[in-house]
Amino acid sequence: MTGRRILLLSAAVLALAACDRAADRIPQRAVVPTPAVDPSGLRNLASGVVAEAPSPVAWDAKAQVFTFHGKPLRAEKLWTFEGASDGFVAAGGDVLPATTSGLIVEETATDAILRSPRGLNVDGAVRSLVIVRLTRLRPATLWDGTLYYSTSSHAETAEFFAKPASGTNPAVNQTVTLIYDMHQLRAGGDDWKASIIDQIRLDLDDTPGGAFVLRQVAIAQDPGGVVPRKAEPAPAKAATASDTAKKATPK
Repeated sequence: MTGRRILLLSAAVLALAACDRAADRIPQRAVVPTPAVDPSGLRNLASGVVAEAPSPVAWDAKAQVFTFHGKPLRAEKLWTFEGASDGFVAAGGDVLPATTSGLIVEETATDAILRSPRGLNVDGAVRSLVIVRLTRLRPATLWDGTLYYSTSSHAETAEFFAKPASGTNPAVNQTVTLIYDMHQLRAGGDDWKASIIDQIRLDLDDTPGGAFVLRQVAIAQDPGGVVPRKAEPAPAKAATASDTAKKATPK
């Protein structure tokens, strides 16, 4: 066999071997996201020192859970906004991820609202607490704090809502934990308890200009005692025969 034929045969063998070898992998580098615009400088405000109001429910930053008397609450839904909006959207306002964690909410119109993602599929009979931990960055004239919700049977409406059972309007640079007991609605009776919850909606201020950083939001189970229950009215005392006789006896 001549040298030329040997070279041609070797080249053919190498070509066949190359067909069976995987192509060299080209590393896929993640695209560096473009920082969101922050014209109001709210990120700087969100990184400032804040005071926290006392609350029966505390946030454990190390374990990343809400706790009650030191024990973790069972949260079916928990949003911590780690560099993202976690599907929350605003109407009448803007949302912006904070520098480390949290969601900055800037209210630009009257009655600004904040909605969770849809499709929560939460059993209202089991999960009765909605917990919202937030810090006020800028003041507004009129506080609201109402929590609405929707189900497969009804949309958001004034016929079904709750007010905080614990926690109130935070001062500027103050962190407050709002606790909503959805088994004690301000309007709607036992509707939450009897429903599968699709979405929640939070109304913070009724007037524009305010701003918050939403730290965490959870929908959790009440182990008992987080929110004191309203006392049931005492049953009416049954009339006895002597009572009936007294009423019948003329004076």
